[in-house]
Amino acid sequence: MLFRSLLLIFVAECLICGYTLVQRASRPAPVLPDARLMDPLFVEDIQPLVAEVTDQNSAYDWMLLGEALLGQGYYSHAELCFAQAAELMPESRLAESRIAYCQERTGRTTPSTQTYRELLATLDNSREAQREQMQTRYEIGRNFLREEEIEQAEQIFRENPGFLPARYQLAKLLIRSDRIEEALPLIEESLQRVPRSLKFRKLELQAYRKAGDDQKVARTLLMLERAKHSVPLHPGSTFIEPFRLQYGIDRRVEAFNQRIAGGDLDQLAEELEALIALTEERATTHRAIFLMRLLEVDLQRKRSERMLQTIAQLNELGIQNAEILLYEARAQGMQGNWQQAAALVRRASLMSKDPELHLAAAEILEQADEGAAAKTERALGLRLQAMNHYREDQLNEALELIQKSMTLNPNDAQTWYDRGMIQLAQGNQEAARADFQACLERDPLHGRASERLTTFVD
Repeated sequence: MLFRSLLLIFVAECLICGYTLVQRASRPAPVLPDARLMDPLFVEDIQPLVAEVTDQNSAYDWMLLGEALLGQGYYSHAELCFAQAAELMPESRLAESRIAYCQERTGRTTPSTQTYRELLATLDNSREAQREQMQTRYEIGRNFLREEEIEQAEQIFRENPGFLPARYQLAKLLIRSDRIEEALPLIEESLQRVPRSLKFRKLELQAYRKAGDDQKVARTLLMLERAKHSVPLHPGSTFIEPFRLQYGIDRRVEAFNQRIAGGDLDQLAEELEALIALTEERATTHRAIFLMRLLEVDLQRKRSERMLQTIAQLNELGIQNAEILLYEARAQGMQGNWQQAAALVRRASLMSKDPELHLAAAEILEQADEGAAAKTERALGLRLQAMNHYREDQLNEALELIQKSMTLNPNDAQTWYDRGMIQLAQGNQEAARADFQACLERDPLHGRASERLTTFVD
């Protein structure tokens, strides 16, 4: 009796073990890119995800692995993961939309459009579904544009009037086909929603130029100077960014960006050195990024010799820019070589329009006892700061900064021109005209000031 019971238990355990082994053997293994071609830190980071899908075979884990691969641009491999997630959870709209995106990214626009259309056909009437509908219609329209199916693209953009990127693409198509009268109302309605949109202002300029309306061209050009990117034309790609920052070297870069201001500098330097060593044999842009972070850490630690060694490594990579020259100048200044530091910042100044760089250069020039050059450099930094405020429509702050710049360097023609632009934006026509005239007195060949003066009516 006891023997029979033990035999039954043994048989049952064998069946269970056999079933488990068969189940495990039948689970698909994730298809990954060649590890030799991947960021080694990314390979390290996704090992737990690979282990989870191999062990659990759950839709959630396949989605996580797919999104990790998607963030690094491995679209074909990501698609396989999303397909497995969709097989395990057929009702997952997210998996299907990710598959459509991967198909689009790998040039298979026709199956991508078909997948998007199937998603559209199953939408309900919720607010979330309406947002998804607008995004999906836009992606279909972009697929048609890639296939040069212009009529179909126009039709689906017309079906999506509430989505600004779709309105932009429609207006662009209308201008290309010389339907200016139809495009302009669409552009003007859009600009009421996003008055400082760079993209719609450029379309408006195109339309007025085609219409031959010089007065409106001049007005749009003035407004274009303070426009900014406010309408993303690739909204389908924005969801990738968080995935990219969660894994591999990009995760380390993001971590350093957050920690560099208040972290333990010695520990940060040690970690950076390990990462630099890891990337030594690999052709990757991240090596230069880590070297730049190490420069900042060593600047805070006042390690001038280390900074110069790091700069030499960057130069060996063929990288030499204004920011590196400024770091080198600071390192030379720490060692008391102020004349060499001054020569370096003069070179850096010629290569950059970053106001902060010019203000830092002014401080170094002061330390080198080059007071006149420092004053000119500080004036330039303040002028550039003023114009940044001008472009952000912060006109009072812009005027205050340009006045300070003018006090330091009243003979700079560009400063008078820039103040004229600020005065013009504030509606001070006469003050603006006086500034443009003052600009020309200092630089008779200043073409933009001459052009501005022609727009004033006596």
